[in-house]
Amino acid sequence: MRSKRLEQLPPYLFVEIDRLRESHLRSGRALLDLGIGDPDLGAPRELVEALVRALSTISHHRYPPGRGLPRLIDAVRSWALQHHGVALERDEVLITIGSKEAIAHLPLAIVNPGEAVLVPDPGYPVYHSAAIFAGASSVRLPLDEAHAFRPALRDLEPRDLAGARLMFLNYPNNPTAAVADRAFYREAIEFSRDRSIVLASDAAYSEIWYEEPTVPLFPSAREADIPYIEFFSFSKTFSITGWRVGFAVGSREIIAALAQLKNNIDSGVFGAIQEAVADTMERRYGKIMDGIRAVYRERRDALAAHLVRSGLSFTVPRATFYFWIRTPDGADSMGFCRFLLEECGIVAAPGVGFGGNGEGYFRLSITADTETVREAGRRIEALRPRIAAG
Repeated sequence: MRSKRLEQLPPYLFVEIDRLRESHLRSGRALLDLGIGDPDLGAPRELVEALVRALSTISHHRYPPGRGLPRLIDAVRSWALQHHGVALERDEVLITIGSKEAIAHLPLAIVNPGEAVLVPDPGYPVYHSAAIFAGASSVRLPLDEAHAFRPALRDLEPRDLAGARLMFLNYPNNPTAAVADRAFYREAIEFSRDRSIVLASDAAYSEIWYEEPTVPLFPSAREADIPYIEFFSFSKTFSITGWRVGFAVGSREIIAALAQLKNNIDSGVFGAIQEAVADTMERRYGKIMDGIRAVYRERRDALAAHLVRSGLSFTVPRATFYFWIRTPDGADSMGFCRFLLEECGIVAAPGVGFGGNGEGYFRLSITADTETVREAGRRIEALRPRIAAG
């Protein structure tokens, strides 16, 4: 028996790619998997050592504090002050079980059944499913290349905004790798204030940048004194997706609402993990992140060089570990990803899996080892004659 909520979810459009991948693997064929955004680097040595030390603390084997370990909350506050010049109070920070669960639970905390949630398209599928689970409608915000993959907020029709309670933004963006600037956030803040919409920003990739740091929402939103929340993920930052730890920064009433909901659903993050992350942020954060970015930068530059020579159309990412690439000659994204898998042994993510506006694109991730990324680039470059011929 399945609830009607599950029946409202869109079909899992990666299922055909997954089926082909499993078929090839069973036949013994090696694949170059650039389809999933799951960092391969593993936890930094300093973080593992800190976790081992924290495991001996007896109190960590009991329930952690509801809003998070005070030491980790204070480490987040120090990070916000040092890197963004913002002096947060403790009640403006919430430790989360990664960012995914917090994003999924947010509409349950602040959106009423029948209201609307504005979600980017293409975008992370959880925004849409979270709205559905809360009994809300999901209104798509088209992201297109002509607007640098930012929503044209002023072009939205009044009917699309009827009953809108919450709007999700995501920069640096998955899947497009687009970034936002302060001017865009000011526009989004004014747009939300004028319509009494809560502004939510998914900043899971905020620390994976290359030439210059990315700009988060929270400094501008906090100064503007609007209801907002911004989600961050240590999963992507420290390559620890399996650890499930992140944090949210937001206005007091939104943080309190989400914290109240979570208190009725979960029991927080294992205290030893929280202490290990806090220790690492306090002691070695800058050096660790410089090393992680250097690895991704090498992979990004290597893949970009091959893609340029292949003749495919794309923009070199300034942040995230994703490449968002046009399919050649307008090919549909599922068909082209099937071709890459069958002809080249490369697993890619079809753009349409992120929403209808993702059709005509595919996504490659550089979260495989460097030689795998280079080899995938060489194989795609070898397709140039076929790409040029259409």
